[in-house]
This record gives sequence, structure tokens and C-alpha cells, in this order.
Amino acid sequence: MGLFSYQPEFDYDSVEASNSAETTKHLLPFKGGFLKGLEPHLVNADNIQKFLASAPTETRKEINRRNKEIDAALVAIIRLYGGLEDELSARQLDTSAHREYYTHFQNAEMEDQKLEFVKLIRSYEIIKHFNIELLETWTQLARIFESFATPSGEKQFLEQLLVYRVYPRIDLCNLTNLLLRRLAYIVNAHGEENRAGKIHIQGQYTSQINYAYSVVFREDIAEVLDGLELPKDGETKTHAFEPIRETRDSAIKSPYLLDTRGSESFNQTYAYILEIDPARFSLEEAKVARSVYIETHLGVEDEALRQDLIRKFISAARNKDRAGEYKAFLMNYFQFTRETVLLGQTSIPEEDHLLFLYHFGPLFFIKVAAHFMRIGRTGYVHRHLKRNQMARELPLTYIKYVFKEWWDENIYTQLPRNERNSHVAFERLLTGIRDEWHGHHLKLLGKIRQDPDLRRALSLHDVVTLGQFLELETSYLYHVKILRFLGRDFFYLPLRLASEKSGSRK
Repeated sequence: MGLFSYQPEFDYDSVEASNSAETTKHLLPFKGGFLKGLEPHLVNADNIQKFLASAPTETRKEINRRNKEIDAALVAIIRLYGGLEDELSARQLDTSAHREYYTHFQNAEMEDQKLEFVKLIRSYEIIKHFNIELLETWTQLARIFESFATPSGEKQFLEQLLVYRVYPRIDLCNLTNLLLRRLAYIVNAHGEENRAGKIHIQGQYTSQINYAYSVVFREDIAEVLDGLELPKDGETKTHAFEPIRETRDSAIKSPYLLDTRGSESFNQTYAYILEIDPARFSLEEAKVARSVYIETHLGVEDEALRQDLIRKFISAARNKDRAGEYKAFLMNYFQFTRETVLLGQTSIPEEDHLLFLYHFGPLFFIKVAAHFMRIGRTGYVHRHLKRNQMARELPLTYIKYVFKEWWDENIYTQLPRNERNSHVAFERLLTGIRDEWHGHHLKLLGKIRQDPDLRRALSLHDVVTLGQFLELETSYLYHVKILRFLGRDFFYLPLRLASEKSGSRK
């Protein structure tokens, strides 16, 4: 038996989530926010890497023997925290809440308080997934260190390692489970599912609660929630998002929502939804109507820009329908973007082009279209401010509003329902994209190993730097496609050797 074994600091499971006084006393490390409470995972993982370098002789031998496992676990913890930090950032959490709002509420116009409710639910889902993996990894590290056959003279080093560095992080995982139970209690969570490694829950909203982060520490929360009834299993909540009806002919759910999701798990993600801010649209609609001229060329040459400018000034007096002019241009530009996107898909058969565009999704397509407009210096709206001052801007919300009609007519309704929901067709598409990526993967890894900065980025799971590198080596469009279909961790997907690929085709 080893010199040490983990003993819980406290039985957090014994604390009732409804007991605000007891719960908030233990949750004080989270008073400054989710990330503040979870940051010790990152700090300790980095500290252990440095601490192991000072190991005494016999312990050093044990470390060397299990070094690959230890290093992999510590890097995994750092990587997990990096992903958590990204997903729980204010900007990303806000984006996620807007994206998933209609999964929880039917009303077309978003309400700020309900968005806060969705943020708490999303935070629960992110942290739950993170904590499960963290607990498993810290437990694995504890077992490795506990198995060391070190002499009693080196006991102090092992004690410093386990008792003061590893075990406290396991305790933090257990404390985080209390935080999660508190969150679940507040949002009246039910129907928790683990789909493809991701946690999903439903909640019960009430206007009697302000769902800001401080609600976790609210002392009278039990009095409010005791008066609410949790829906029974199988009972539909009146505010829940209704399942997509297969009889629907259009993906335009409201003037401000394009929802192209299907009936299967693989086409239910945020990539299939495009939401438009009504207030922002009204503002940009007025700007388009008041514009002096609009850049509607498809080229980037200076001569084309000058000719376009002259033409707009000449026609300004007689052409008053700026919105109609701009809409006609945008419809043509979306078609131009479609052709440009498909031109780069040499590995996808022509008969699968429509399928590819549907699964590429409106969110990613409009991102590419806007990028092309910026680098092509077109689609910009010009307005007089005062005297000789002019304003030039790209009205992205207005563009999205027009785009939803184009996408619905040219992509969504053109692909039969059975093809949109075909798992076989989707997997065929994914296989082709994965194979194409594997063709680049090995070559890019070779270049990364030759560059110290890129090697460090790969080690630290710096997906932003790696993404910029991929874009420079390939193209912006290819980078967006890989992000869409393979996710942000595409550089960490396992390599498939040529022999494996050929063998799978036999």
C-alpha cells in the first residue's frame, strides 16, 4: 500500500443546495466568479510541472518512468482550463445565450432577464462537462503519484506533491459539484442528458428571480423557489421551445430568425440558426435609406472603385430606392459568395454541393460573405454626416436580414427534408472533409515543429495562434470550413496513417 491516499476534506454531498447559509459558506471561493474559483486547477497544474523538477533521486526515477502519463495529464488540465476560460468569457457566454435562447423560450423577441437565465444554464452545462473531465484527470494523477515506490526519506516530497497540490484539486472538483447542484436548484434543472460528450439540461424560468450571477449567493432563494412546481417527467413546459415540425416549408421562423435545424442531433447546433437583432436592424435600415451611394462592385481594383463612385453620384438624383438597389446587390453577392465557396471544394462531388452548403450553415456562410466584402471593399453604405463629412460602414445586421430570404429560397428549400436529416449523407460529407484535413495535418505539423513559437502554441493548446497559422498556410475559407466541421481542436485530432486509410477502403 502507498504512503498516501486521498481523504475528502469535507463531505460536500451532505450539503443541501437549498440551504443558502450552508451552501454559500462553502462556495466563498466562487464569490468572485466561476473562473476565479476554478483558476487553482490551472495554477496547480503549472506549479506541479515545475515542482517535479526538484524531485529527489529515487522519486525522480519514478517520475521518469511515468513521465509521459504525468505530462499528458498536466497538459490536459491546462488545456481544459483554457477551453473553459474561453467558453465562460463574457463575450462567448453572451453569444451562446443568444444562440440557444430559442431552445428554452418560444417568444420571438429576446428579453434580457431570460438571456441571463440561459447564461446560467449554459454555465452549468460547460462547468459540469469540465468538472467531470478534471476530476478524472486529477484522480489519475493521484493514483500515479500514490503508486511511487519511494523511500521513507523522500516522503516529504511526496507529501508536498499529493497533500498540498493534487488532493486539494480533487476537493475543488467536489466543491464544484456543490456549485453545480446550487445552479441546478436555482434554474430548476431537469431532463439532463449527455449527448456526444456534451451536457444538456432544461430549466424552469420565473420572472420572480433575477438570474444574474449573484443569485447563487442569494439567501432567500428557497422562499421563491418553494412556490414553483417543477414539471413532471414527460410534461411539456409552456415556455419550452417547440420541436421543429417536419411540415414546415420555410426556415424563416420570424422576421428576425432563420432556423434551418432538422430533426436529428447532428443538425441541431447553433450553426444552423441565424438570429437578427430587431433594434439594430431598424437602425441600419434607416441608414441604408438615407445613404448617398452604395458600393456594389464585385472587384477590388481602384479603377472599379472610382467608376462605381462616379456612377453613384451621377445617379443619386434619380435613384431614390436605395434599399431596393442594395437588396438587389446583396442577392447577387450571396450568389457570388456561393460560387466562390464551392470553387474551393474540389474534394466534394458536385452532387453534394447543396448538401455541403446546408450543413456549412447560414451562420458560417454569412461570416464568409462579410469577410469577402471587407477584403473586396464592397457592400459598404455611404452617408452624409455634416458639411463634407461622410460615414462609410458595412451594415451587417441589415445584410443578415436580406440574407435569410436568400438562404431559405436557394439552400434550405432546395434540399429535400430527407437529405437534410440523412445521417449517412452527413457522415459521407464529414469523412471527405476529415480525409482532406489529414492531407494537410502531417505537413503542417512538420512546419510547426520547426518553429519554437508554433511548438509552444501547440503545447499550450493555443487554438487562436494555430488557426492563424492554418489560415496563412491555406486560406481563410479553408480555416472557416475546418472550424465548422471539425471544431476548434482540429490540430489535436488523431492522425490517420496512409496504410490505415487505404485499409479502411478495402
